[in-house]
Amino acid sequence: MRLGRKYKLMKFLFSVIKEESQNTDQLFELLGELKGVPQKFGQFLYLKDRRKYTAFGRLLDEGIPVKDHSLYTRARQLTGHRIDLAEAPIAAASIGQVYGGDFESNPVIVKIQYPEVQANMDHDFRFMKKVFNFFFNFFRFPRESKALLTAYLQEFEDTFQVETDYFQEEKLLMRFHEVFSDNSSFFIPKVYTQFTKKDIIVEEKCTGTPLKLFLKSAPENEKRVALDLLFSFYFQSFFQHGILHGDPHSGNFFIRKSQEKLLLEVIDFGCVKEYDQAFVQDTASLIRCLRKESYHEVPQLLINLGFKEDEIASYGKALAPILDTIFEPLLLDEEFDFKYWKLTYKLNTIMGSKVFERTLSLPKDLLILFRVFHGCIAHIYHLDEKVFNVYPYVDV
Repeated sequence: MRLGRKYKLMKFLFSVIKEESQNTDQLFELLGELKGVPQKFGQFLYLKDRRKYTAFGRLLDEGIPVKDHSLYTRARQLTGHRIDLAEAPIAAASIGQVYGGDFESNPVIVKIQYPEVQANMDHDFRFMKKVFNFFFNFFRFPRESKALLTAYLQEFEDTFQVETDYFQEEKLLMRFHEVFSDNSSFFIPKVYTQFTKKDIIVEEKCTGTPLKLFLKSAPENEKRVALDLLFSFYFQSFFQHGILHGDPHSGNFFIRKSQEKLLLEVIDFGCVKEYDQAFVQDTASLIRCLRKESYHEVPQLLINLGFKEDEIASYGKALAPILDTIFEPLLLDEEFDFKYWKLTYKLNTIMGSKVFERTLSLPKDLLILFRVFHGCIAHIYHLDEKVFNVYPYVDV
């Protein structure tokens, strides 16, 4: 079994390296079969480039269910047959399958992990590290590039390990309950703690329309209200409470209309990052300095956030325009037209043929923050007019 899994992983990795986009439907089937780490990576690729990896969008919403009836049987056993559980799964995530049901006349969802998900995850990370080591040694990449990728891969693995423990997800879900207990704009589902085990969790079911479907079908004004809720949820979480839901894809959000008011329903609290107040304040200060073009404080703030001093110094005068380009939507008081952001093109133009002594590597604590920012921005492209004012959500 492990040999076959290695072959499928290599097939996927080589397709990504060669940037093949014509066979994404076949890759979707492959990732949906492998589950775990490969499916997570497929979700990331979709958020990174929706047009190239359109087929991977289904990995966010329904995935490919496991047909093994024993998973349903185990879910019933672990819940003591106390939940009237529908036999057909309603979603297939990277770590577990989701079933709908009723508990004491309340609609619930039951998430149960796939068999051997932990063993497969350990295998996949070991294999990926060996593959990366081979490429770095064979093609003689700079030592710091290898160290950076290894650190990112380890961060990814550590995050994934947390996601396989539903006791931890229960704890984080209840933390978000506490944070947004007085805010009627957000719905955080109740968790039925009497059923929680490491590999199963039962939660109140969200009844709204999936965000992806809502953004496709709703009128423009309601789309903007939905995005206002999404940005408010994320920026309030980070800037006011120092906590961040790290999975911004559309499959984790629903829009429900209650008494002519839209509210945001949020699920999947396995990937959450908590920040200390100093980190949050330094992030806010960095944005503030860039807005005021007060660049003399920027290097120290970057160091506070985890960037290396020698890497910052190697960029010299190029650093300010690079940061201005990356943070551009957050630096304007007025609406920003995302059709003209063209981040990669602008960065290539600024850097041109310059050769820097060191590569500016993104600190691990900023990985999820940038992933969330990118994921939120991606939803703006569902608007008819790709114009949106992001700055009001940055409470600096």
